[in-house]
Amino acid sequence: MIKKKNYRSPIITVVGHIDHGKTTFLNYINNNKKMVKEHGGITQHIKSYYINTKFGNMTFLDTPGHFAFNSNRENCIKIADIVLLIISITDGIKPQTIESINLIKNFKKPTIIALNKIDKSNDAGEQEKIILNNLIAEKLVPEKWGGDVIVSLISSKTGKGVDNLMEMLYIQSEMLELEINTNDKTYGIILENKIDTGKGFISTIILKNGCLEKGGMIKINNVVRKVKNIYDTNNSIISMARESVPVNIIGLDKDVIIGETFEIIINYKKTKKINVIQTNSITKTIDIYDPETVFQNINNDITKINVIIKVDTQGSMNAIKTSLEKLSTKKIKINIIKIDIGDFNTSDIDLGVITHAFLIGFNVKKDSKIKNIIKKQLIEINIFHVIYDILNFVTIKINENEKLIEENNVIGTAIVKKIFNNETYIIAGCLITTGVIKNNSKIKITRQNNIIHEGYINSIKILKKNVSLITHGHECGITIKNFNKIKIHDKITVY
Repeated sequence: MIKKKNYRSPIITVVGHIDHGKTTFLNYINNNKKMVKEHGGITQHIKSYYINTKFGNMTFLDTPGHFAFNSNRENCIKIADIVLLIISITDGIKPQTIESINLIKNFKKPTIIALNKIDKSNDAGEQEKIILNNLIAEKLVPEKWGGDVIVSLISSKTGKGVDNLMEMLYIQSEMLELEINTNDKTYGIILENKIDTGKGFISTIILKNGCLEKGGMIKINNVVRKVKNIYDTNNSIISMARESVPVNIIGLDKDVIIGETFEIIINYKKTKKINVIQTNSITKTIDIYDPETVFQNINNDITKINVIIKVDTQGSMNAIKTSLEKLSTKKIKINIIKIDIGDFNTSDIDLGVITHAFLIGFNVKKDSKIKNIIKKQLIEINIFHVIYDILNFVTIKINENEKLIEENNVIGTAIVKKIFNNETYIIAGCLITTGVIKNNSKIKITRQNNIIHEGYINSIKILKKNVSLITHGHECGITIKNFNKIKIHDKITVY
């Protein structure tokens, strides 16, 4: 196909339920060039491909099918010219199929549906009828039944029906007349953000109109930034990004949020004025940790599991944050003290020690320096590569805490802030973080989530005066019967 001079390639977003064959389809049309397989065999990141097909160049955005990545799918559907909804003919319509259909209707996007895995079906005709009826119930009427939604039967594994589907995508893009208008503003969308050890902060973008040169200026939310480098999807440096072609750029920072649109600035003199005026208006949104409110966050609830999370991309961060918050129960709250993209650093470890938080990493690394620090601090970093495993890990911690509450009737907790040495015993200067602390109560002392002692309170003192009880938010001195090895940051749980 010969593209008209002023027309751009279509941006096609591929959506559907997990394991319905989205990535396998893209692998087939990309001439079986093996896509990078993610852990667990499931897509957990937005992947962008600029593919030269027999019907011309097309850009495909591969979206995760897991329920947690709703915002990723929404961003990709929002910027799409055409949405390709893939449904396994053997599984039928599933929860994320419905979610994708709702997003398609919300953004009013032209849609083509592929019923995949016909090679695994014993009765494709009957299963097709069932799915088409379900689509009508969702107000997507197939073309063959009088509607405007094209439905194509394919096998991503064997390639059967794929050529016909590609032709339908081409015809649909031709009908849309995706013309490049040089008189309109040049703009694009942020697809993803991540941190590369060698390159720094990298943003994946795609232009809807106009071109972006290396050294060019882009404006996001009235803040202008200079593009230092541009890379294609094969990680090769290029001098210019053009319409519909996904690229990676260096020059943005953590204040840029995926899904945001940007404008390319042509007049550099005006750019400098905008930059000076607007730079101070940036609000940091990725790193939600505020040092001044850490202890306030800890003290507010009697049952909290504190977590510090480092992830590989901003899309992963949004999905994990939303999913973990949904795990909170009436008795246990997941308290995300910090969530950020990039590998763990020393400040993350220090914060974990102070707040007794679980350190959770998603597709990030522990370098030798961090490994040595966590050994000395007796703290553990839990690295995961599949989102299911993070959710399972936290769910187990919730269940353990709920069981502990039920079995032991926790009435209060305290954090050791200072140590005072007496001639015969040690006094732990404590802040009561939850509930109440009673004299002679049964206790457990934990250090970095490990139980180091079980016993009883010997005394509670305020200004050298013995008291029988002290409540949440107050400070006191606590002595423990037959135990003098307590340290700063230890946690005392009272039953």
